[in-house]
Amino acid sequence: MRIQIHPRLIVSSGPDHKFSLVRGIRLLTAVQNVGNLAAATRNLGMSYRSAWGLIQSLEQELGGPVVIMTKGKGSELTHLGERLVWAQKLIHARFDPLLECMATEVEAEIRQAVLKSRQGLKMFASHGFAIAALNPNLLAQDPPVELSFRGSLEAVSALARGTCDIAGFHIPVGPLEQPVFAHFAHFFKEDHRLVQIATRRQGIMVAKGNPRSVWTLADLQRPELVFVNRQLGSGTRLILDLLLEQENLSSAPIRGFDNVELTHAAVAAYIASGKADAGLGVEAAARQFGLDFVPLVSERYFFLCDQAILQHPQFAPIVSLLQTNEFKSKVNALSGYGAEQTGQILSVRQAFDFASLDV
Repeated sequence: MRIQIHPRLIVSSGPDHKFSLVRGIRLLTAVQNVGNLAAATRNLGMSYRSAWGLIQSLEQELGGPVVIMTKGKGSELTHLGERLVWAQKLIHARFDPLLECMATEVEAEIRQAVLKSRQGLKMFASHGFAIAALNPNLLAQDPPVELSFRGSLEAVSALARGTCDIAGFHIPVGPLEQPVFAHFAHFFKEDHRLVQIATRRQGIMVAKGNPRSVWTLADLQRPELVFVNRQLGSGTRLILDLLLEQENLSSAPIRGFDNVELTHAAVAAYIASGKADAGLGVEAAARQFGLDFVPLVSERYFFLCDQAILQHPQFAPIVSLLQTNEFKSKVNALSGYGAEQTGQILSVRQAFDFASLDV
């Protein structure tokens, strides 16, 4: 049994009239991809007559054309059609990771109620593409490991409070390592263990070709630029705040600094849709949405847990999987990610060899 939650757009023009945009946007996306309505209908297994009727219904409901058809040149979306497709992409980028986590929680509740099975391990983790690649394996455990995406600081503090069993967080390497570590240090314990998931690059995501010439953090202060941020408590937001402080830059002149998204993919989709010019995130998110990327820092992503959890029947198979060449290949295939140390198990002292470390 797998529970799924899917968002959908509905046009409502009164209590008795609701029109779903799901099939229409799927058709528009196919038209955008192939540039031809007939080819799009074949790809979707839809008759041309049904597709044309669907387009007419869309245009009637929305009050404007969504497709332009030119003899000999195929089909292309109007501005309205393009905005609909981008709205759907932004919705999926923003909500899919969160809804997947919610579905896992609902599924666990149902299992517990119907089968009276024991509760699964709870994992709070900062959003990342390596974690997304791992999630099917978390769900395959019996019972599933419940994954909830939270900011790095929130995840680690939840582990310290006993709210979750495993916390996923990231810390940069280089000059920012110790300043970022200081925000986490008081949560760590002697019997905590770190499982390294991946290294990855963070940087400024910008439109393809970098038309606004955004190369540095100082460029973000230019009045014509619009920025999209991550939420307070996320590791990426912490890194940005420290980078600005390091360069003696104020966030006040940065337009959109208070506009936040909860995942790297949502930030990338926001920029790709033209709603912002730049945002901080991982390279894999930028490449997924056809953006360019200006690297700023490299970082390590870890799972943190009590030493005993490493042998837990739900988590031990996950640790073993991380150490396989198969999973390492998946990580290496992600833009900006590296799996050289994936699966290594370290104490806090081994992972962060600071003379002043006191846990």
